[in-house]
Amino acid sequence: MRYLIFSLLAVFFFTACQKEVDGSLGNSGGGGGGVNATDYQPVSAKSEWDYTSTTAGASHMVALGTDTTINGLRYYKFNTTSGGASEIGYISKVNGVYRTYGNFDPVGQVVELVYLKDSAIGTNWTNRITVGGFSNYHKYTVSGRDIQHTVNGRSYNTVIELTYDFSVDDPLGGGVLSVGGGKYYYAKGVGLIEGYFGFDFLGVSSSDTTRLVNYTIR
Repeated sequence: MRYLIFSLLAVFFFTACQKEVDGSLGNSGGGGGGVNATDYQPVSAKSEWDYTSTTAGASHMVALGTDTTINGLRYYKFNTTSGGASEIGYISKVNGVYRTYGNFDPVGQVVELVYLKDSAIGTNWTNRITVGGFSNYHKYTVSGRDIQHTVNGRSYNTVIELTYDFSVDDPLGGGVLSVGGGKYYYAKGVGLIEGYFGFDFLGVSSSDTTRLVNYTIR
């Protein structure tokens, strides 16, 4: 049962981390672009993003404009507020590889996750997280590049699409079980604009769609 709980919580944890991501320069009034956009996540101080989630409701993210070194990599700090609670998240973007870093409280474990690569279509990678001898596998595949994607009536250009697959070790020893998946969309100069996933494991199922509502890049 502990393994099942961790598996389900891991999905929600990593989805939340991805809301605290990306980096780029530029200024936008909330449209689908960004001036001087060079990558998939602005980190300039006081840049803001508002999201809505079908399971978590509204959230507000702010880039704090500060950074720190973790595991030899430069990480930028973000603050996300949701449901009256705030938490700090860390995002790194080095040579087109984007990572999140933080403590996963339910298991008391610090986790570093590669959630995006600015790479060719077909590029894929898997993050393996192991707790108590059992593993979760978070696989991402670049399934689209430089596409146009519309969210809440706004059209975003230069979007990268990721296909996400979530699997776990079979607690009965039957190998690895695929239990869910989804899609994530990141726009250059903006960050995450939409993400959705669903899972079904041992009779427990859920799904979530997160969309960008508004943003200001400073």
